[in-house]
Amino acid sequence: MNPHEFRSIAQPPPLEAPLPEILDLKTLFEALLRRPHALGARLAEPDHKATGRFTLIAILSILLFGFVLGCFAKHEQLWAAPAKITAGLVFSGLICFPSLYIFATLAGARISISQLAACLAGALALAGLLLLGFAPAVWIFAESTDSLGFMGTLAIGSWIIAVFFALKFLKSVIYATGGTQRGPLLIWSSVFLLVTLQMTTSLRPILGRSDVVLTQDKKFFLQHWGETFGTSLKPNPEIKTAENLPVR
Repeated sequence: MNPHEFRSIAQPPPLEAPLPEILDLKTLFEALLRRPHALGARLAEPDHKATGRFTLIAILSILLFGFVLGCFAKHEQLWAAPAKITAGLVFSGLICFPSLYIFATLAGARISISQLAACLAGALALAGLLLLGFAPAVWIFAESTDSLGFMGTLAIGSWIIAVFFALKFLKSVIYATGGTQRGPLLIWSSVFLLVTLQMTTSLRPILGRSDVVLTQDKKFFLQHWGETFGTSLKPNPEIKTAENLPVR
């Protein structure tokens, strides 16, 4: 064997370079996808200023994805769907954050509240970016079908995939900070996913149209999905629009 070839094989891989001091949007985007461990270590420093940038990425991404969903019913849903989806995601993150800190501590992670907040904002930003990747395909079906069941399945399926990778990023950061127990994080992930799914029903209508912005009828999300799965998007006769006005 060539000695030079032997040395190249025996040489250990180089250590991962730390992230730069200035975390711009491009650096954060690449770190979310490629370097979660380095990003988690950088978020442990007090001067990262990434929480606000992550929040901005998450909000803008969810707003754009919500606009694509609003293209299904159009009219008031062009602004209502983005507003509802964004508000629901932000509210879900806020109400689930205290339990995230508790379960992360139970998992053995040595992580501060500010670092964990930045990590959760980064996970939501990653989910939003993944939803943007699905947005063109979702828009095609939003413009070509009137099936509420299919569009709902497509939207929920996109969210489940996005939140899976977002929680995977969050798990990698918690493990990198000393977490060893999988159970607590698995429980929190299940609770967070259920909360976001219930938001799709609590803030309805999101895909269809209604004469009210928010319904007051309480339903479990599985019950609501079952009732609307076989329905289609049709003009509501109680809403006077150019589409359902009588022809004279």
